[in-house]
Amino acid sequence: MTTWTVALPLREEYVDYLGHVTAAAHLALCEEARTHWLMEMLLEEQPAFVLVRQELDYRHELLQSDGPVTVSVEPVALTRSTVTVQEAIVSSSGTTHTESRAVLVRWDREERRAMAFLPAERDRISRRVIP
Repeated sequence: MTTWTVALPLREEYVDYLGHVTAAAHLALCEEARTHWLMEMLLEEQPAFVLVRQELDYRHELLQSDGPVTVSVEPVALTRSTVTVQEAIVSSSGTTHTESRAVLVRWDREERRAMAFLPAERDRISRRVIP
């Protein structure tokens, strides 16, 4: 199975006074990628989920000239209402700059609480879970 990826630009506002992409921008890139991934998995334009945990490991400095980047999203665990994903931000040269692990909760907008994935959603996600 191929890894799910999306190409994202590195915007000027992501760069700090040292010339590298900020930590907050790494979070934003992961968030944008996982939102696109969830749109596909949940078949929703605005997927309802809540981020409850995220760990980042910065491997290499990321400069604006390293863009655009490719962000991968791979599910590694699935429960009734959560999915744990691993993500990587890779520059146009192929260097992995950031690795991430995040836990996402399927969200009920009306009840303002976690909800179970629908069977079809579970099926689409579970087919992509890596052991």
